[in-house]
Formats: sequence, C-alpha cells, structure tokens
Amino acid sequence: MILVRYVLKELIAPFLASLFGITFLFVVDFLVKILDNVLSKGLPASTVLEIFVLNLAWMLSLSIPMAVLVSCLMAFGRMSGDQEITAVKAAGVSPVSLIRPVFIVGMLLSVLLMLFNNWVLPEANHRSVELMNAVSRKKPHVFIDAGKLITQFPDVQLWVSRIDPSSGTLYGIQVFELEHKGPPRIVYADSASMEYVDNGATLMFKLRSGETHVVDADDPSNYFRIRFFAQDLALKNVDDRLERRSRSYRSDREMPVEMMLDVVHDAEARYDTAFIEAKERRLSSLHELRTRLELDTIVPSEVKSSYEADDSSKVRRSLTKLRMSEMSVLRTTERLYGRMESEKKRSAQYLVEIHKKFSTSAACLVFILIGAPLGIMARKGGIGTGIIYSLAFFVIFWVCLIGGENLADRLIISPELAMWAPNIIIGAFGIFITIAMVRDRFSGDSKFFRAVRKVGRIFTFFTRRFG
Repeated sequence: MILVRYVLKELIAPFLASLFGITFLFVVDFLVKILDNVLSKGLPASTVLEIFVLNLAWMLSLSIPMAVLVSCLMAFGRMSGDQEITAVKAAGVSPVSLIRPVFIVGMLLSVLLMLFNNWVLPEANHRSVELMNAVSRKKPHVFIDAGKLITQFPDVQLWVSRIDPSSGTLYGIQVFELEHKGPPRIVYADSASMEYVDNGATLMFKLRSGETHVVDADDPSNYFRIRFFAQDLALKNVDDRLERRSRSYRSDREMPVEMMLDVVHDAEARYDTAFIEAKERRLSSLHELRTRLELDTIVPSEVKSSYEADDSSKVRRSLTKLRMSEMSVLRTTERLYGRMESEKKRSAQYLVEIHKKFSTSAACLVFILIGAPLGIMARKGGIGTGIIYSLAFFVIFWVCLIGGENLADRLIISPELAMWAPNIIIGAFGIFITIAMVRDRFSGDSKFFRAVRKVGRIFTFFTRRFG
C-alpha cells in the first residue's frame, strides 16, 4: 500500500504541470484567434472571462488525456532513471503492480471525463455559440476592414479601399444593396463617416460625393445613374449593445448523447421510409412496363399495322407519354436514393460524435497503457522525455481520429471503427511494450529508444530553427 501511495503521489505533480502547460497552449492559440475582435467590441471584463471559461471546457476535454500520457512518461521515467524500478524488481515486485493502481485511477478519470464530455461540454459549447453570436452583433462596424468584402450586414455588402486610422473615415466605398428581385443597387462614394443612431440600433453611413446605380427590376432596359453630394445610408437591425438571444438549434457538438440518439433514430426512420418508397416505386414501374409489354404482345400484327398506318400520331403521343412516365419514375427514384444517402450521412455524423465522446475519454486508459511501460523502459525521466515520446503518439492518435471522422462522414467506414481505431492501434502497441517490459526485451539503450530519441532531437532542432 505504501508503494501504491508513492507511485500515485509521484504522478500528481507531473499531471498538474502537463495539464497546465497543454491547456495554456490551447488558451494562447484561442486568444490569438479571437482577441482582436473581442477587444474591439469594448466588452466588460466579466464577459471576456465568461468567453474564456466556456471555451475552457473543450480545451480540458483534449488536454486531460494528453496530460495523462505526459505524466506517466515523466513519473515512471524518473523512477526508472533513479533506479527505483530496479530496486522494486530486486524486492520481487513486478512493474505491472506499479501500473495497476495508476490504471484504476485512469479508469475513474475516464468515467468522469465521459460524464464531462456528455453533460458539461455540450452545454458549454451551446452557451459559447450564443455568447459569440451576441458579440458578433455588437458593434458590427468593427468587421469593416480595407480591401475586404464585408458580408456581416443584413442584405448589404460593403467594400472599402482605405480607412483613416485616426478619424475612422472610410474612402473608396462601394455598397451593394441586395434586392429581393433583380440586380443589386450599387452605391459608390468617395468617402463616408459612421455613427450609431436609435440608441445603437441603426448604423448610419454619411456618404459624400458619389453615385447610385439602379436597374429597374420590372424593365431591365431602364438604367438609372444618380449623382449625389451627400447621402445617408442606414443599416438597421444592428446594435451597439450586447444583446443575448436564446438559440433553440443545437449542432452535434452542442448535444448530449441522449439528444444525438434521437436524431440518429429519426434519420434511420426517414431512411427506412425512403427505402420503402423507392422499393414501391420500382415495383410499380416494373408492373406498368410489364402490362404495356403484354398488351403490345397480344395485339395482332395486322391490327398493329393498320393502327400504325391510320393513327401514327396517336402512337407517337403514346410513346412520348411512356417515355415521360419512365423519366419521371427515374427522377423520383433518384431523389429517393438521394434522401436515403443524406439520412445515412446524417446518422453517421451524429454516431461519430457519440463514439468520439467515449473514445477520447477512454484514451486516458490507452495512454496509461503505453506511457507507463514506455517510461519504465526508457530509463530517463524529465520533461524532455515526456515531450519527445508523447509527441509521436499525440500525432498518431489525433491524425487517426480526424481522418476516421472524415471517412465516416463520407460513409467509407463505420463510425464505430473510425472513432475507436486510434485506441485500438495505440492500445495494441501498449500491450506489446507491456509484455516486452515484463520480459525485459527492451532497455533504455536499445535501438528502439535510440531511434525515438534521435527523432525527438530532430524535431526539437526544427522547432527551434523555424518555430
């Protein structure tokens, strides 16, 4: 029991340090992407903190399994490097007994992570999307950038050639007002200033020295060009305030497993309905064709020839109707098969997300299975060992996961295989090196570990040189 407590105690510090470090990298990457837009909105500190906390959920769901692998490599690598593993073996204790309590703790962590991914993460994603939608509606003028087509305004697209950073004046403006029918109404102006009116609900552009080009929607031959010295353009339904709106729609990453299963069952029911309709349509078409062939067979040839001679136009019309009927049946059948494929893809998309919640949580066990024996046999601990050995397995796991998701969405492989293949591949390798550890097949000075360290040194060199 003392040995179990010692091993678990050795894992706490590396786990917390690696969890903090990996999550910090995610945070930095996230802040780089959104910081400019968030700060330009003039949001209060509480809202910025809320955005950070809500997005922290998906960061933790990814960083926890990674931290498990790094901590196992660092802790067991240090114990092996300090000859503590050798002393345990000399005392007649198998290294597997050191891994067993860590594996049990990993099972508990996997269960907690499954609950987190199923209940906390979808709700956090949903609230984050609602909040970011509200932020995007606040001060929409911050989206205006020189040399870019701005499409954030409703029914209006805007192009600006240059922006004066001191006064905020826009130069070289082109406004495309999208009409419900006909070509857009185009406004050109040399310059413009902006201000909010109606308590921030309307963004007013004060255009100077320009032209308005309009084509009559009812009669396109009528073209109007109107010159102006000053003209106001009001963009309504914008708001300078942060207005939150409830959002009933949820994507697959905003749903728990129960809601996604309902979508899967609905997609399967729609697929079965379309399949039955396609089958009935095909049988009906075959029955109609057989009836026509039988009628054509039982009519005597003398009657046919006289009929064709007297009523050739009626025959042609009859044949035309037959071809049109066959084309209609073919188009209907194609639409039904298209519906079937669409529903199958929708079902696969949500099944992928369901299995992903469990496979990424179970990755904690897989990473313990590979990290602990790899750290013991490496005979060298520290952060360098954790980074070098972890990087390869991180890349393999996430490349397999993302690639499998893509293949499953395209119905090439099943969602179950797509999401569990990374765990199976890395888990099988973990079992292999665990058996090798028990049999003392590899050591820290073997060719295998020398090759891994060489790859790590090459990666570190390129990271420092070009990073």
